Amino acid sequence: ASMKVLTRRAGAIVGALAIDVAVVLLAAMAGGAAALWSTPGRGTLDGLASLFLQAFVAVEIVKVLIRTVFAVRHPHLRLLPMSDELAKYWNAWLVRIVAAAGYGTLVVGPVMAAALSPALGRLTTMLIMLAVYIYAVRVIWHNRQAVRERLDRRAAGAATFMGSRLRLLSRIWHVLGILYFTILLVVSQVDPTDALPFMARATAQTLLVIGVGSLLILLLNAVLAKPIRLSDDLRRRLPLLEARVNAYVPAALKVVGWIIRIIIVLLILDAWQAFDLSRWLASDAGAAAIKVVLNIVIVLMIAMLAWTVIASIIEHRLSQSEERGMPSARERTLLALFRNAALIVIVTMTLMVLLSQIGIDVGPLIAGAGVVGLAIGFGAQKLVQDIITGVFIQLENGMNENDVVQVAGVFGTVEKMTIRSVGIRTLDGGYHLVPFSSVDVVANHMRDFSYHLGEYTIAHRESVDDAIEHLRAAFAELMTDSVLGPEILEDMTVAGVTAVNDKGVTIRILIKTTPGMQWAVQRGYNRLLKKHFDAAGIELPYPHTVVYFGQDKRGYAPAANVHVQAERADEGDSARAAGHTRRRLKPEASNEDSAEVLGNELEAREEAEADPARS
Repeated sequence: ASMKVLTRRAGAIVGALAIDVAVVLLAAMAGGAAALWSTPGRGTLDGLASLFLQAFVAVEIVKVLIRTVFAVRHPHLRLLPMSDELAKYWNAWLVRIVAAAGYGTLVVGPVMAAALSPALGRLTTMLIMLAVYIYAVRVIWHNRQAVRERLDRRAAGAATFMGSRLRLLSRIWHVLGILYFTILLVVSQVDPTDALPFMARATAQTLLVIGVGSLLILLLNAVLAKPIRLSDDLRRRLPLLEARVNAYVPAALKVVGWIIRIIIVLLILDAWQAFDLSRWLASDAGAAAIKVVLNIVIVLMIAMLAWTVIASIIEHRLSQSEERGMPSARERTLLALFRNAALIVIVTMTLMVLLSQIGIDVGPLIAGAGVVGLAIGFGAQKLVQDIITGVFIQLENGMNENDVVQVAGVFGTVEKMTIRSVGIRTLDGGYHLVPFSSVDVVANHMRDFSYHLGEYTIAHRESVDDAIEHLRAAFAELMTDSVLGPEILEDMTVAGVTAVNDKGVTIRILIKTTPGMQWAVQRGYNRLLKKHFDAAGIELPYPHTVVYFGQDKRGYAPAANVHVQAERADEGDSARAAGHTRRRLKPEASNEDSAEVLGNELEAREEAEADPARS
């Protein structure tokens, strides 16, 4: 509906303008016909009548344009929003200015020059234009504050784009007006004949350029205000693509906006003959400048496209999908490395190409960068070794986050991996940061499967076969465990007797488990094995010592002084071990001097108690 109203209003304005122009042309034609009728010659106008008709057409056409802008009699067709009183005031002022300047320079001056003398004609023209100039400057200066306040009020209720322009116009409008009439005064004295046509052409071109340019910038701002939305599937597969596109497109549109502003300035300067745009475009400098700008835009577009494609592929690999699930730490580290490397390469190459397009010789820059890179490489050999070793360890999938590994003498769980180092948490809670240059061997206990390797020593008096039966019985009970049973992959393997020595007989068993569960299976199996061996009375031997009493040459040894333990009271299952003396458990006596326990920590504790805010 608003579009229909706007179209209807534009049609009415254009229609009214056409009617006014037609009336002026008809009046000029009638005047020309009357002049021809009254002229004694056949089909020719005298110079004075022709001069007056040309001045009449030019001045009245300008008046028609002024009436179209202010529309005194038809407020609904007014182009500039203002009250009827203001429209009448500015319309009358401009009409007086145009009539005085037009008829003064196009009629009065030439008539005085033809009738009296050229010098008097130029003096008359100068006096008329000086009077017009003084009158115009006085009116502009008198209304400068009132117009500024009205423009500021209009800017407060307008959109951001129009508001900022209106605020700027409110501060400089009187300067522009005075400058415009100053140019009119100078041109009228330099070239009186073509002064008004030149001013009309320049003014029309300036207004047209500003109008079209403002419309284009307004459309660009409307596009900028609306973020680009991608499909849900594309957002899920490429999570950062939407943000990247919304960063590229506004930046590109802003560049286009600045190009439009530069073109507007060049066209305005061309309109006032301060800059010959057509000649500059035809010259070698203009063609070279346009070629450089186009090459720079193409290079930037190729760089942005390459980065978008590479980053989108990497983000697609990094994003979670139903088929692949979450990416591993290895993938995240390597892909992040490749993304950063691609960004550095693209940015460096783009800068080099842009500098070469501008005309800067990039050969010394490349040579200098090579020397600096070589110096940094020599000075940071360990860092380079860290990165190269880290890349190959991760390419070969040596370890991932949450793996239990042993590297550089450190045994623990991998908590964090970067391209330079690995962070390992040991069982005591310590966090070890190991640079990859220190890693010679990676022992990963979390790959494919694991084994619990158990070696159990029994006394010489025990039967190996019986012990193996009880080992199998303990394993059978372990398999019934709801937690550990599913983690065991195969039946237990009894490797056999691995050692017979003074300590006893050692039997080795192997239990294959899922990765990382070997220690839990080991703890569970050892608990059950101790229970089964205790029930069967199988002895896990103590260390043995041979006591020698000595003997003489005849083979007689002194009698051993053996004391037989007297029978003692039954202590149940709490009998003390040999050589142990049982003592009653007593609470520790409180120490009055806490400094002996806390040491230097006593002062910190007292300060914290005295000042709770610090703690």
